[in-house]
Amino acid sequence: MANQDFNLIGAIKVRSAEENDAPHLHAYCFPEKTGEQVAEELRTDLETGNGTYRLVAEASGYPIGQVTVKHSPTNPEIAQVGNLAVAGPFRQLGVADHLMGAAEATATANGVKSLEVELAPSEASVIQRYKDWGFIEKPVVVLEKMLEAEVEEAAAEAEIEVEVDDTDGSTEDEASENGDGQTSLLDA
Repeated sequence: MANQDFNLIGAIKVRSAEENDAPHLHAYCFPEKTGEQVAEELRTDLETGNGTYRLVAEASGYPIGQVTVKHSPTNPEIAQVGNLAVAGPFRQLGVADHLMGAAEATATANGVKSLEVELAPSEASVIQRYKDWGFIEKPVVVLEKMLEAEVEEAAAEAEIEVEVDDTDGSTEDEASENGDGQTSLLDA
């Protein structure tokens, strides 16, 4: 059989998400999650008044991509873009470009002046894609305090006997009058 060229014509439409989109979003965009997880996240995003807009890209009646725009809780002029996902076969067709354009239009229509996205430094190709859409890197400082380790260290220190230098001239007999043989650290 000879090679034949086919001209496929189709339309991709970007619209607001609906609750019945969950099974298709699960199948095409989030197969690593359970269907119930996708449905619950969608229900939460669709609740009125929470400042989240979820948009889907639809092809032939099926949602094949999506993005969320969520208002900042502290500044109504800032919104976070997130959960951008496009089904594999549609990634080369510019679906993500259409979703980002719709996200920008939705944000602007709702008073947003600035869009932000948080990405891990290891996601270099994704970072580049956002830069292609006009995002710029902001200098951000992220500080972390590991609390679990400090709790373990404090417990280990509590088991160590503390030697107190008795500089006020009291005798060992006076120290034993405090009850346990050690001078009170709170009195120092």
